Amino acid sequence: MPRGLPEVVPPMSSDQFRKYGYKVVDWAVEFMNTVNNRNPTSDVKPGWLWKVVPTQAPENGESFESILNDLEKVVCHGMAHWQHRLFFAYFPAGNSWPSILGDIFSNAMAANGQTWYSCPVSTELENIVMDWCCKFLGLPAFFLSTYSEPRSHGQGILQCSASEAIFYSMIWAREDAVRQLRPRFPSKKDDPVNGKTRADLLNMLVAYCNNECHCCVERAAMMGCIRIRKLKADKKGVVRSTTLLNTIEEDMAKGLIPFFHCAIIGSTGVTSYDDLMEVGPVCQKYHIWLHVDAAYAGSAFCCPELAYLKQGYEYVWSTNINTNKWMMCNFEASLHWVRYRTKALAAFAGPKWESTTYQYPNNVPPDLKHYGVASSRRLRAYKLYCVIRNYGVEGIRRYIRNHVSLARLFEAYVERDPRFELCGGSFRFGLVTFRLKGYNSLTQKLNDAINASHKIHMVPSHFHDKVVIRFALCAEYANERDVDDAWNAIDHHATEILHEAQEEFKNDRAMRDTFVQQRKHDTYFDYFPHPDHAEKLAEAQHVAKNLAKSLAEDALIKDADNTAVDGSWGNGDPDAFASYDKKLRDNPEMVRFNFDEDYLHTDDPQLYKVASMLHLAMLQSTVANSPESKKSKSRHSTDV
Repeated sequence: MPRGLPEVVPPMSSDQFRKYGYKVVDWAVEFMNTVNNRNPTSDVKPGWLWKVVPTQAPENGESFESILNDLEKVVCHGMAHWQHRLFFAYFPAGNSWPSILGDIFSNAMAANGQTWYSCPVSTELENIVMDWCCKFLGLPAFFLSTYSEPRSHGQGILQCSASEAIFYSMIWAREDAVRQLRPRFPSKKDDPVNGKTRADLLNMLVAYCNNECHCCVERAAMMGCIRIRKLKADKKGVVRSTTLLNTIEEDMAKGLIPFFHCAIIGSTGVTSYDDLMEVGPVCQKYHIWLHVDAAYAGSAFCCPELAYLKQGYEYVWSTNINTNKWMMCNFEASLHWVRYRTKALAAFAGPKWESTTYQYPNNVPPDLKHYGVASSRRLRAYKLYCVIRNYGVEGIRRYIRNHVSLARLFEAYVERDPRFELCGGSFRFGLVTFRLKGYNSLTQKLNDAINASHKIHMVPSHFHDKVVIRFALCAEYANERDVDDAWNAIDHHATEILHEAQEEFKNDRAMRDTFVQQRKHDTYFDYFPHPDHAEKLAEAQHVAKNLAKSLAEDALIKDADNTAVDGSWGNGDPDAFASYDKKLRDNPEMVRFNFDEDYLHTDDPQLYKVASMLHLAMLQSTVANSPESKKSKSRHSTDV
């Protein structure tokens, strides 16, 4: 054995790690405490970082002090701050102190839990945490591990994302379908004349999904070489059983074999949700694997008042829920359950997995690597374990209920402003989708103006052929003031957009009533302006004036494949939105106003100056019960 080798000196000692560890934690606390002092989005342009960071890696190491000194200009300057109180885009990016600390523990241990032997706690803690979640979310017991329910054939696994979970479920269903078909269709080896190859069987299969599903469902089908049909949802974003049934019968008449359907609970675009009591029996009748994508809304199952959303889960074969969306856990932690673990294991571990995979005494396959593509597995269950223990289930419920309440508050703002309309499902969770009444181009312009200001951030989506804006509660400690400020900004930008549009569309019948409401709105603000009304309107005018330039500079950021920014639209029709505008131009009566209702649904002018909807509710109650009100009842209801 060679002697006299030079000692390897690491660039950072344990003492230095302790020193800089304290500094990083202090920085993280300061950053989180002051993030609202920054803009929620950055004003950098594509390629900015190449001018800041060297184009070649350093030949010799640098001190960590110099790395920390670069943090602001290298990282923070180009960040979109998802924890900002005025960041209302996409969905929440789960984050909490116990989750961050849990990740530190996992990273410090640096273990690879690819098998039970390689890191026993990684496998067993993941099983335990998955069973915890299954129980407090109220999911069927058949998803539990055999530790919690000896009669169960199910298994829970932590995946990196909902996209992975959906892809794996589709592959599991595909392989199960091929195995079920083989007795009916012998192989070419067994029957050279009439036999079918594996490719022949795959070509016979067809999968379905709600057309409000995230585009990752289509991508999963593409990667799995699977034919998929998107089923048209109704005006609430729901696929009805008749739609599914008719499509199944149509495909079977063509010789195709339906094998998989992806339903949704809380769609990405508008948080619509399928009725599992409708589609579940249809899937059961035709032996179709029913997967439920509940990535966002599934966390709300822990609230008893929302338990009705789970009706029909007895028909489900697999489901996924993202704790990094609505359960305050950092990436990556997507809960994934399968009803029959043998069907999943047979797909990835091979047909002889039972004889080749190490077994626990109670027959639970410990090697979770067989439930996905990656062999390496982080101890990601620990951060979720920390969150659940620190917050408790009741703490998670409080967080979700706060977002739901604030979404209803924002919804009340939209409903009381006749320039806007709500879109989407009947229950909105922590997301509200809305639009200006009239042309899609104006709603898109409004969203562009909001984001160009860099003071507030929202993203557009679509619902059928309409462009909508998504208002998603994201901050953990979001409050009424945040909603008030958001609506104030939306109001001012909408006012300026409509002011500009009046000249372009002055003889357009489809926009006539919207402009009437805008002039009415201007009159009220002249009499009862907000304290900063003039300043905010001036900012909105400046943004609108420079909007074309801003959009041109950001052109590289725009998706080229017609995917909605929130990811909810796959390979959509590039002319769909323009077609709606043309249809509206030809049929202006499609824009409906109720002129029997006055602005804000009340005749009392004092109510116009109230910035907060919750304060408005209290004031309305006072006005409604005043002696003057009792003498002369208002024509209109003043209930919020």
